[in-house]
Amino acid sequence: MPRYYAIDCEMVQNNLNQSMVARVSLVDEDLNIVMDEYVKPTHPVSDYRTWISGIQPGYERDAKPKSDVINRLGNNVNGHVLVGFDIQKDMDALGITYPNVKDVATYGPFLKYGQKQSLKTLAYQELGINIQNGSHDSVEDARAVMRIYKKHRF
Repeated sequence: MPRYYAIDCEMVQNNLNQSMVARVSLVDEDLNIVMDEYVKPTHPVSDYRTWISGIQPGYERDAKPKSDVINRLGNNVNGHVLVGFDIQKDMDALGITYPNVKDVATYGPFLKYGQKQSLKTLAYQELGINIQNGSHDSVEDARAVMRIYKKHRF
């Protein structure tokens, strides 16, 4: 029987003016942290986006190569279901595809006038919790995504 894992990534901006994954967090159905890894930049960082990403200059010292993080992620989720919020952005930043995903952002009943709501809004509406007060925390966001998903199981 497949297990469910929620993922969230935080991004920085590289010198090519593109988003680049800097942190990958994965939680299980019980909201336990399965992995929480910083990813070595593949290009020079031009903006850490600390105000939103929570990523601080110098994170690179403890970061792991992107390929190592992707391999660890794959080892954890292989054969299981990956849940996320606007998950395609995370998959694109990681440069991966995954066959069995559930996207809380695009779940029909959560769309308002055909538009995605923010995770912050959904967490408050669905769970009664306030998240993302200040910079984002990918573990907190992944846990919120999992809790929302478990409430609806679509």
